[in-house]
Amino acid sequence: MSFSYLRHAVSCTAISLALAGCSIGGLMTSFSVDTSDKNSQVVTRSEVARTQPAADSSKTPQPDASRLAADEPPPPTIEQLIAETETSAGVPIDSYLGFSSAEDSKDVTAIAAQEARTAERQVADTPDPGIDPIKTASLLPHVQPGATGQGGMSAPKQNRIPGLMPLAERQCRSELNRMGVTFTEVEAIANGSQCGIEYPVKLRRLPGDIAVSPNVTVNCDTALAFAQWVQNDVAPAARVRYLTGLKSIQTMGGYSCRRVNNGTNSRTMSEHSKGNAIDVGGFTLNTGKKIDISRKGLFAFREKGLLKSVRASGCDYFNTVLGPGYPKHGDHFHFDLKQRSSGKSYCN
Repeated sequence: MSFSYLRHAVSCTAISLALAGCSIGGLMTSFSVDTSDKNSQVVTRSEVARTQPAADSSKTPQPDASRLAADEPPPPTIEQLIAETETSAGVPIDSYLGFSSAEDSKDVTAIAAQEARTAERQVADTPDPGIDPIKTASLLPHVQPGATGQGGMSAPKQNRIPGLMPLAERQCRSELNRMGVTFTEVEAIANGSQCGIEYPVKLRRLPGDIAVSPNVTVNCDTALAFAQWVQNDVAPAARVRYLTGLKSIQTMGGYSCRRVNNGTNSRTMSEHSKGNAIDVGGFTLNTGKKIDISRKGLFAFREKGLLKSVRASGCDYFNTVLGPGYPKHGDHFHFDLKQRSSGKSYCN
């Protein structure tokens, strides 16, 4: 037992001595002495770079552009290359390259023919845009007497003096067609030195399928002014007051070779003698109601309102407007396009 205890004690002593040695080694490492030179200075690379002088790039010689250009010869032109090639080969450049003048001409002809065929196909495939009758009026064929606007069936006549109709007359007829006016071309009227119409038309129907009863012959300017007046003022005025449209307009005269007021106390030729006037005796509504131009009774409010309205609006389209209250015009309205030297209109 004693030997065992002794061995145990020796083992414990050995372990204690090993632990003590480790502790002493750690302490010696912790307390090691720094023997480096405290006065030495640490220098970084950036500080070294700053201390060295920078290289002066301006002192580096640069090449002179003008000298370089002078030293290098310019490239040869295409003409020079062709001349050099022809000289060295002894033949024209086309022959040297394998081209033949005959073949070249043949190719050019073939290309031109192909382009012409392509252009013809494009023209054939392009739809016809039509012709503006106003802008190209002077190029239109002559309108023969007897031909009708808006699909009339009268056969053309050939006994008028040949020649083109003036541009203003063609434009007037184009506008009538555009508005939907039905009219017929009439032979020129010549009745002495003071009566006649060179290019008359006969009014049949107005815009809105309003009949002109009876048909009246006037010049085209009068027909156009009359159609515009009916379309823009008379028809709307009737619809506002009677809630229906116009069926027809009763006319009492167009062209007539006579003096003012049928020659009563006057030697002045009427505007009717030039087809420059039209007389209206009344209106018929779609309901069948007839409205004449005569003076109305005290309580005929709608009729009086309609007649007053259309009489006043006529001054916007004609230079002369006469009616009940003016001598010889108690039963109709008179409208004309008389040109006065003063340029003024007369609306009675």
